[in-house]
Amino acid sequence: MNFKFWKKRSWANLDAFEGRESSSGIHINETVALGIPAVYACIRVLTEAIASLPLITYERFENGDKERARAFSLFHLLHDAPNPLMTSFELRELLVGHLCLRGNAYCFIERDNGEIMALWPLHPDKVTVEVSGRELVYKHQNDGTEKIYSMGDILHIRGLSADGIIGYSPLILLRDSFGYSKAVQEYSSSYFRNDASPGGILSTPNTLSTQSQSNLKAAWTEGHTGKGKHHRVAILDNDLKWQSVGVSPQDSQLIESQKFSVVEIARVFRVPLNLVMDYERSTYSNVTEQNRSFLTHTLQPWLTRIEQAIGKSLLTESEKEKYFVEHLTNGFLRSDTKTRYESYKIAIDAGFLTIDEVRQLENMNAIPEPAKRVLAF
Repeated sequence: MNFKFWKKRSWANLDAFEGRESSSGIHINETVALGIPAVYACIRVLTEAIASLPLITYERFENGDKERARAFSLFHLLHDAPNPLMTSFELRELLVGHLCLRGNAYCFIERDNGEIMALWPLHPDKVTVEVSGRELVYKHQNDGTEKIYSMGDILHIRGLSADGIIGYSPLILLRDSFGYSKAVQEYSSSYFRNDASPGGILSTPNTLSTQSQSNLKAAWTEGHTGKGKHHRVAILDNDLKWQSVGVSPQDSQLIESQKFSVVEIARVFRVPLNLVMDYERSTYSNVTEQNRSFLTHTLQPWLTRIEQAIGKSLLTESEKEKYFVEHLTNGFLRSDTKTRYESYKIAIDAGFLTIDEVRQLENMNAIPEPAKRVLAF
């Protein structure tokens, strides 16, 4: 294979127009993007949903069974605390946030005699990836100091990519979509800052000097524009007349633009509208189905990316034969209590679930032995 195709790349230089303003005239960066309520809501939904799922390291057996590998060091790191400063939830929330906005997430793998001791997140903005033969080289800039890591030292989770080396940055690719949403937000704020009152013209049949015009404009603006100055009484002398020339919020379709902005952002992150508190198109019945679809079509691809990246970077070849990592997603598939209990009864009667296994699914302890003997009798 010709590896010359892959040259020095970083997420920041994927787009030749990086740093340019969006078509709406607004420069987009992380702070601006997160200041858009729909963007912040979608990213919270994704990061918190994924981080809240238990990440379990399993041991597999030849007969196809599996068991939680609690004695394996990686179990504690992934399930509880990946480093002395963070919980598993906090690290995974951070990494998914990096994936959502930058398309890449990095962790330095701290080892001691080959055993993984900790996972330390690296900010994607400060990481450059280079190809050296069949290996990747990661360069991390921190406080003016550059550290170089080999591929075995880095856990790299990629989003959608053109070359399999660097994930696309949504901040760059979707600059115009984010810019449009921010423009709508800023226009709305400006509109209501002026009491949602259209602009207008003050006219008089009399002749006004340039200075008089300037004074009149300043006095009118000072008295009637801005927060706290609405609904003041205007006194018009010298035959002055007010004529509105602005458009109403209905004419400007401001509300429709705001709604479209939310839908567009939700579409970008593939988050159901009901999860960002937009229930206009939701009913009780389809919300349940939307949640199932959210797991299947939105979360599962991210979970698979994370699981496979962890298996590739954190397990040795021999360990891969024995261990694997998987998220528990049963909670997303839980139905209402009545339906769930009916399903359990069918499973117990059919013999492929025991009472204790059902109790475990319901987060309950196994039945004590004395009680089991009573039930058996």
